[in-house]
Amino acid sequence: MKTNFFKATILALVTIFTISCSKDDDSSSTETGGGSSTTTNTWVKLTAITSAGVNKPNYIIMMFDQPVTSSSALPPIKKQITTDANGLAYFDLNTMVTSTTPTTYYFEAFVSNGSGGYIWKSVSHPTYNIAKGQMITSSIIVN
Repeated sequence: MKTNFFKATILALVTIFTISCSKDDDSSSTETGGGSSTTTNTWVKLTAITSAGVNKPNYIIMMFDQPVTSSSALPPIKKQITTDANGLAYFDLNTMVTSTTPTTYYFEAFVSNGSGGYIWKSVSHPTYNIAKGQMITSSIIVN
């Protein structure tokens, strides 16, 4: 009789221990994966392309947090990328966009005028509400 009671007590303790551990795991906010951390990617890929479908390399795509107008100076540039041979500008925003609350960003295309200034080449003016974890692939129409 004592042996059965002892076995039942051990079984009950192991069951309670297992249940309590699994409840702790479910409520935990820390995420680990065998020692490696999970990265949430946030990026924008824009291809500079003409209305005729020609990709434009060496265009400077700028990212702003304010709209750009032809009647005023450029707002502060948040990030700029020069398009590659295929006209692609890849904006890695992992360190810049860290909030899950979306922020509006404006993208415009330029080319250098050769004397430190820029010539505005955007025909379209992409605007995106970007939050952590968003991945956007699109194009910007240029002339």
